[in-house]
Amino acid sequence: MFQIFKIRDFGDFISDTFQFLKIYGKNYFKNYLKHAFVALLLLMVSMALISTFYYRVIVTSIGYNGSETYDNSFVTDNAVFLIIGIVVCFLVSLYLGLLNYTYPVYYLRLVGENPNKMPELKSIRTLVKNDLGRLLAFGFLSFIIFGLTAVITFSIAIVLSFVIIGFFILILLIPTFITWYSLTLYFYLNKNQSFFTAYKNALNTIFNNFWTIIGASFCMLIIVYVLSTAVTIIPYIITMVTMVMGTQGIDGGDIDSSNISILMIVIIIIYCISILVSMLLNHLLLIQSGLIYYSEREKIEQNTIRQSIDEIGKYE
Repeated sequence: MFQIFKIRDFGDFISDTFQFLKIYGKNYFKNYLKHAFVALLLLMVSMALISTFYYRVIVTSIGYNGSETYDNSFVTDNAVFLIIGIVVCFLVSLYLGLLNYTYPVYYLRLVGENPNKMPELKSIRTLVKNDLGRLLAFGFLSFIIFGLTAVITFSIAIVLSFVIIGFFILILLIPTFITWYSLTLYFYLNKNQSFFTAYKNALNTIFNNFWTIIGASFCMLIIVYVLSTAVTIIPYIITMVTMVMGTQGIDGGDIDSSNISILMIVIIIIYCISILVSMLLNHLLLIQSGLIYYSEREKIEQNTIRQSIDEIGKYE
């Protein structure tokens, strides 16, 4: 059984995140992929459509071996598809962004209510449906408030980056904003607080234990970045090396457009896979933020102690 309500230190935030995945990981990601399948499919299709359009423009503009030349009619005839692809990609990205942040909030809530039972997708969808109006309001307000806050703080950090301390602040701002945003959503949904109250409480939670929380978030951010890069860069390097070796024997140094087509298709596939992998790995950060939230609640509410007392009372 995984203990959600627990006072954690720096090492616990990291180790408990992986312990959580060890116990619930299979069920967690299975339900997530089911929940986000249509949106992920639309995102991949729209990205492939946009990439194919630009690939076609580049190839015909360069005109490999003189076999193809730039045709303005191609751009005109397919401009509608490009616009549709961009609009769909933008809307689906917004939806997935909100889904990625809300899914772990509901999942951890269900685990906290019944640690011995694997959360079901039906229960998560019911919670999302009940909070849909508040989620839309949160998305709108967070876009404005966090957007303005990020612009101001990052601008100051960039100006100060000419001094050593500014560069240090810039590094800390990334995990701080990720944790701040995620904690705001936890307070907003779990405690049914207003946006600005949740916004303030999330910031207070961070500053009450700043170095432990941001240090753990920074370490997890590095882990996510390294894993994500390893998954995508290795097949990309293999593909590039294979293509270079395959063109060494071509006379005159001309590259057949079919080779470029294969390369572009592989790159598009790798790019789509990298986005999917990044989305899944980012849940490590979001789950860790949830553990930070429940750790701070345990300090205040002492749920574990009260639960232990209740259990002792049952047997008396």
